[in-house]
Amino acid sequence: MKPDYPSIARRYLATLIDLLFVLLVMIITAYLFENESDAAATIRIGVVLAMIFIYEPLCTSKFHTLGQGLMGIRVRKGSNHQRISIPAAYARIVIKIFLGIISFVTIPFSRDKKGIHDFVVDSIVIHAPSKQHEETD
Repeated sequence: MKPDYPSIARRYLATLIDLLFVLLVMIITAYLFENESDAAATIRIGVVLAMIFIYEPLCTSKFHTLGQGLMGIRVRKGSNHQRISIPAAYARIVIKIFLGIISFVTIPFSRDKKGIHDFVVDSIVIHAPSKQHEETD
């Protein structure tokens, strides 16, 4: 069965939701740990680094990010539609950040609606499976 690919607008909105979520977590952390102690600074730095380097790759490879969940999309291997590995998720996000909007330009023109970052790691973005199939997903 051929997968159902989400629109570029849906993908972009998922990314925007994730960006806003990351910024919100950072702002809340800065507010909660606003004093000048070394411990507060360490916590703020730790949260920022975790949100930048752990949130999207880990969530994308193990389940889904907040934006992906709200938009009903999932990132999967292009070859077998299983979850992508953590190294592939890291490579995908680094390329996506490095290329920015340029990567999104290829999406409407590719058969499988892939961005450059998807081509590099052999991933695809599909609509989330129905609840009855999600247990094996």
